[in-house]
Amino acid sequence: MMSREIHRGRLRSHEACLNCRRKKTRCPAEKPACSSCVRLNQPCLYTSVPRGSRGGQSSDRLAYLEEKVNLILNGSRPAQPARQEQGHDAINDLSETSYSTNTRLSSGEPNCSLNDPFLFGLGFEDSGLQASSPAIARGIDLYFENCHRQPIWCFDRDELRDQSCLSEELVCSILALTSRFSREQDQFQHYGDSARSLIMLRMANGTVELETIESLCLLSYSSFIDGNIRLGRFHLGLAFQLCRSAKLDLESTYVFDCSTTERKKRLFWSLQSLEQSYGQQDGFLSVPSEILRSFYVSAGGEQVSEKDLESKPPPLPRDDIGCARPSDISIWSLAAHFGWVWSRVRTYVSECARNRLKAPWRNDSMYAMILSDLTEIENKMSQCHRYDSVKFYERKGDELRVNRDYWVPWLKLQFTYHSILTVLNHPFLYIVASQYNHNLAIPNAFWRRSSELVLLHGTWIVRMIDMVSDKKMRLVDPFFGHAAAIAATVHLYYCCAADPRLKYKSKTDFAKCRRFLKRFVSFSPLCQALDHTLNKMTRIASGSESVDYDWEPSKIHLSIPLMWDVLQVNCIPEHHETSSGGLLHPSLTPAVAREESEGPASTLEIIVAMSPEVTVNTADGGQTAHMPPHLTHIRSAPASPGSMALGDKLVAPADSLMTNTPWLWTDPSQFVDMDNIGYQDSDSALGNIEGFSTWWDFGNL
Repeated sequence: MMSREIHRGRLRSHEACLNCRRKKTRCPAEKPACSSCVRLNQPCLYTSVPRGSRGGQSSDRLAYLEEKVNLILNGSRPAQPARQEQGHDAINDLSETSYSTNTRLSSGEPNCSLNDPFLFGLGFEDSGLQASSPAIARGIDLYFENCHRQPIWCFDRDELRDQSCLSEELVCSILALTSRFSREQDQFQHYGDSARSLIMLRMANGTVELETIESLCLLSYSSFIDGNIRLGRFHLGLAFQLCRSAKLDLESTYVFDCSTTERKKRLFWSLQSLEQSYGQQDGFLSVPSEILRSFYVSAGGEQVSEKDLESKPPPLPRDDIGCARPSDISIWSLAAHFGWVWSRVRTYVSECARNRLKAPWRNDSMYAMILSDLTEIENKMSQCHRYDSVKFYERKGDELRVNRDYWVPWLKLQFTYHSILTVLNHPFLYIVASQYNHNLAIPNAFWRRSSELVLLHGTWIVRMIDMVSDKKMRLVDPFFGHAAAIAATVHLYYCCAADPRLKYKSKTDFAKCRRFLKRFVSFSPLCQALDHTLNKMTRIASGSESVDYDWEPSKIHLSIPLMWDVLQVNCIPEHHETSSGGLLHPSLTPAVAREESEGPASTLEIIVAMSPEVTVNTADGGQTAHMPPHLTHIRSAPASPGSMALGDKLVAPADSLMTNTPWLWTDPSQFVDMDNIGYQDSDSALGNIEGFSTWWDFGNL
């Protein structure tokens, strides 16, 4: 039977130029340039492979492939008329590539594939965009300056020290993630496409390595920063599937230590961190976050059977930065613990958006279970990591930047903790729920307590923003921008508070959240979309383009669709609104119905009742003051989200926090001219801490 190679050799002309071979067309074979290439104004190149060599021994065939790739690497690759043809050529050459790649792996050589010529030539579409060694070194530096441990932690610096031993896809993924922070911002799409091509080639050839899954983790994070949630979730799901195939998701795999054990642990939990913040919350294929409850909240010291060992997730990676004792959970792992609770909060918001809210004051409600889990995890936090112990506000900026590996996860933990309690008690959730369900009567006690908590922790987010800005800390994770956007919606709600002090403070804090969010706009389209959404919410709430210094409303209009967009991170960058996000053919792009955010049918009119003037004696902490809260119920027909009439008015309770909490008014100097608010002026809110010890000692972690 005739071999496949000989059969291919007879079908293809060995006198054809590279251009015609690539397009699989008949070549006139004129020299020095064929008429087909002359007509298309393309460089015409011929190989020096002698006739019959492709049907000869494998060594001749390999020499032919190497020579062909050398032409590509030397900048002699013919111009590509269409990107579709490039992808078609890569697929057609998979059999040839498989031979080259498998030969290297079967020979027992180490994974030093940076100089693997065939992979490099296939991954890059233009030899002029090949990354040089200095560019790769700069990309690695940018990764550790901006992305390391916030939140992903796949490798440490010493593991990337030898560039020659880095896989091709890992190099491209690092550059795709970090080019947004360099002058090569226009090339991140090119690096991402190259990384994806190489990863798919690895999968097709059955040569997936640990660095391949790490590359998917980096690409997923990059897509989430870009607001390309669909593509990011695809990369994340693919990485999880590869982890399952390699059994990296089971504790039993880590019984025996090897040189890559810790790196595998870090990869798995990095993927979990991304899943907690950006993973899918609905759909039958979504993995419920509750399945990991036994890992996050179970008590230690329990006897584990061999059967239980097989079904448990891998242990946390070793990390003693900032720990006082060997038994202390590291700060990065603690951030992952609180991130799991945050994923539960995201599920809770998703349930609220679909009108599935169970009375939150019931002990079997999801609200109560989340608070229980949060308290359980908070109890695992060692004293060495707590706010009062680390004294972040007393640290110098240079010290924080030198020890970023500790302080960035610490800030992530703090922002996550306060965001959890802010979202759980957000008044919007319960105002909308009471409109949909007439049987859900919100008790005054719950209104009062949740109002206190949401404003307390919403204000704490602003305090953390003040401190981060004062220390000039560089944060990149879009979660920080999302937390600021959530806090901004709370302060926008309280801009029509009865108490003039609370009204003024809310306007100030709203402006600070907006300014902090804008810091992420330059490199994160996701945060840019969040900022754009807040702009529209502000315009609808105030009836003007901005909240100025003189704005003192007695009522505001909240856009229901825009509020859900902010709480659920459903904001889509403009360049992704009409596309499939670089993943799906238009025939598979899901049709998502978008509500008109400025129509009267999707707007709530919120009126905060005015309360009489109350004089509070602060000597006893304001305990003698009391204003019973009340909620005015207005008849409203049940409707789906986005179908409420503008005339449905809700009167929020004049809760005790507006008049009975002197700790709220921490620093009068923060009430400055709105036009002159700047992070450089935040020292007054930070320096004289002892004058406001009641505030700083209450509600922190």
